[in-house]
Order: sequence, then structure tokens, then C-alpha cells
Amino acid sequence: MHALIYFDTEDHFSPPDHPVHRLPGQLAEIMTRHGLPGCFHIHGEKARFMERHGQNDVIEALRRHDVSLHYDRGSVHPTTAEEVSRLGWFEGVERALFRELPGFQALERIFGKCSGLTQHGGTFAAQIVFAAGRLGMPFFYSPFRLPSTNIVWYCHNLLIGGYQAGFAFDTFYRDTPAFEERLTQVDAYLAERAASYDFTAMFGCHPVITVMEAFPDAMNFGYGAAPPPERWRPPAMIQGVSIPLILENFERLVTKLVAQPDVDWTDVAGLRDLFGARPVRVPDEAVLRGAEAVVANGGPTYTDELSAAELLHLLARQVVAPAEAYDVPQVMGPAHEEGRAAADLAGVDPVPVAEEILAACNGSGYLPPELGEASGRITPEQALILLACTVLGHDVIPADRRRESVDAIPGVPEAIAHVRRYREWRCHGQLYHQPGILEPFRRQCWTLKPAFVADGYAPGVELGRHVNPMFERRL
Repeated sequence: MHALIYFDTEDHFSPPDHPVHRLPGQLAEIMTRHGLPGCFHIHGEKARFMERHGQNDVIEALRRHDVSLHYDRGSVHPTTAEEVSRLGWFEGVERALFRELPGFQALERIFGKCSGLTQHGGTFAAQIVFAAGRLGMPFFYSPFRLPSTNIVWYCHNLLIGGYQAGFAFDTFYRDTPAFEERLTQVDAYLAERAASYDFTAMFGCHPVITVMEAFPDAMNFGYGAAPPPERWRPPAMIQGVSIPLILENFERLVTKLVAQPDVDWTDVAGLRDLFGARPVRVPDEAVLRGAEAVVANGGPTYTDELSAAELLHLLARQVVAPAEAYDVPQVMGPAHEEGRAAADLAGVDPVPVAEEILAACNGSGYLPPELGEASGRITPEQALILLACTVLGHDVIPADRRRESVDAIPGVPEAIAHVRRYREWRCHGQLYHQPGILEPFRRQCWTLKPAFVADGYAPGVELGRHVNPMFERRL
């Protein structure tokens, strides 16, 4: 099993000479000494703080590991998610790029690398995931929990699952008896994950919370508060806290992690290398397997090779122009929703449906929210069911067995419930418009499918790392 240890590195509020700022570098040095790679998720503002105040020893220690952007300005309002939640799809993607590009540039300049974008608190949106992917940056923290893997493709970007154990270390490094109780749980957690998953994560800590009384973001920006920078308050250090004790206990954790026999430790860049090759050409048998999966599920689903959107496009290809193999198009879900009147599949001709799907996808890269009059004004979900039955030579699934919703896709209802809880993040205020997060997220579940290492795919599936296979052939 591949595994990652990561750290959320956030304090740019405490005075520059405060010992809290040395902690990330000290943790990194311990890991380097034991040969344990890891990833430090760093606010862009925190990175610039290090640069401004000449914390070069910390920067050099972190450079020996991986770094990812933990959002450019963290919880400073309006957060990226707050802004995106009030914009349409395309405007939201552009806004996410505008807001986070300075952070990517800061990490690249200061550390010489940046391997991804990491969720901070409840700052999540499908538009942000898609925008990061256009920059080649996977997104760390996935709301999806799929069987055997918690690394998935969504919005044509890799989503990497975070820590899922029922115990943490943040406040316990400074309390040896409490730390030891948690340390005894590590072996069982990793062994259980290795038995069922190809990847898991360990959370090292928030360095700030190991020695401070509170999160500075929650202190300054809780419930939408937006004080100017001159009124930002640093957290107080815990009285009597021992940094040497924290480092000693952390080193005990590191020693245990590197001794794990079933774990191959990596970082976000390594995960991108391992899981970042996607199917770009599949044989006709893969499309037929997808059709069978749709019929068995009674509605939209993914396969190991194809998302529901890609499958709908290729089923349309199979109806209009069957072939032995097909390039996999990177089709998105609908960019917007329209009022959908109930439609009847009885008597709908699959050929115009297939032609309209192909025209819409080839013209924009997005599924239409509903089809036109010649296609019976059916929805994409209904079109997927109709075309799956057509290519298999089956009668259309009876209405009482059909699941004409993206909620039929395995893992989607649970993920929607997970994303809904982001509204409860204590930094969100009135600017956060939850429907503007949930509705695009749900529409883009058309793009969901599991991600595997290269040898995890079926024979005959061609893999690639380029944005779209047709572009590579033209270069």
C-alpha cells in the first residue's frame, strides 16, 4: 500500500521570532533523518511570510520534502469557496484560477516546487478542483469513499483522500501518556487499510496547534469575521509546553511509520506519478462492460475505465459509428441545470439521441442539461439508460427499475452529504452560498471514476497523461 504523511502549515500571524515558525522545519529534519518523505501543505501567505522574514533554514528543510498549496490566503474573507459559490460555472473556474495562481507562484518561487492544491477547512468547490486540474495540480482531500481506492478522478483531476483514522496527534505530542495511547493504534490502522486499499494517508499535525492554544484562522475569521491585517491576532502559546518533548514524541511516530512492512511512503508528487495516467483509449469491450454496468445499476454509474459522462459519449459513438476501439473524451457534466419536465423513454429513437449527445460534447465538452425535441426532451441520465440498452440489444429498463439521477452513481449520495457539511466550517459566514457549491458538485459527479496505478487497468486499455488524446496526436 502507498501512504502519505502530511502537515497543514498555516501560522502567519505569530511574531517572526516565535518558535512556532521553526516547528515545520524541525519536523521536516526529523523525517529527512529517518528517510520518511512527506508533504507540507502551506498557505501562500505563510510561504511569503517565511520569505519576508528570512526563515531560510525552515525553507531549506521543507524543500527536502514535498509542498502543496493550502490555498493562497487560507480563511481570509472572502475565501475562494465563498466567491465561487455565488458565480456561474465558467466564472467560478476563472475566479478560482485568479485567486489561487499567486499561491502556486509563491510556492514555486520559494520552494522550487508545488505538487497540488490542498483543501483548507470547508474551502471546496467543483470549480476549484477543475481549475487546479487545468494547472496540472491534483486536489488533496476527496469527499468520495469508493471501494478499494480513495484516489479518484473528478472534474478530470485527481482527488486524493485524506486521513480517515479515528485518532489524531495534534494536541497529544506534548502529553506523552496520551500520545502513547494513540501510537498503539497506528499499526492496526495501517494494517487494516493495507488489506483493503491501495493508498491511505496519515496526518502528522498542524504545527501551530501542537504548541498554541487556538487556530489563528478561527480566532480571526470565525463566522465570516473580516478584520483588516493590522488587527489580526496571534494565538497564545500554551504555558509550559515543551517543544523538545513534542519533537521527541514525533520522532517516535516517524520511527514506527518507517518500520511498517506493508507501506511504501510517498508524497503528493509521487501519488500524481503513480495514479496520474488515465485511460485515453479503450476497446469496444470496455464500452459494452459499461453498458452492462448501467443496466445492472438501473442508471448512471462509472467503470474502472470510464466515468458516466465518458461512457455516455462512447455509447453514442457505438450507436452512430461502432469501432474496435475509441479515444476517451474528457467530457464534463452539464455546466448548468434547466427545469426538467418528466420525459417518457417509450418510443424514443436512440439514433437522434446519440447524434445529439455527440454534437453537444464535441461542440462544448459538456453534456447538455437536457436533450432537444427530436430526442424526446429526455435527460442525459435517461439517454445513458436508453443507449446502454440499445447497444446490448435489450428492451429499455422498466420505469420502476430506472434510477434517472446522478445519485445512482455509487458513492455520490455520501459525497454530497459530506460536501453539505462544509457549510458548518466555523470560518464560513453569510458570503457562503451552499446551493452554489452543492449543485455544481452534483452535476460534475458525471465525471467520477476510480484512479488506479498503471497495472490496475484491464488489458487493452491505453493510458496517457496528456489533457486529451486528440491533442497529443496533433503535436
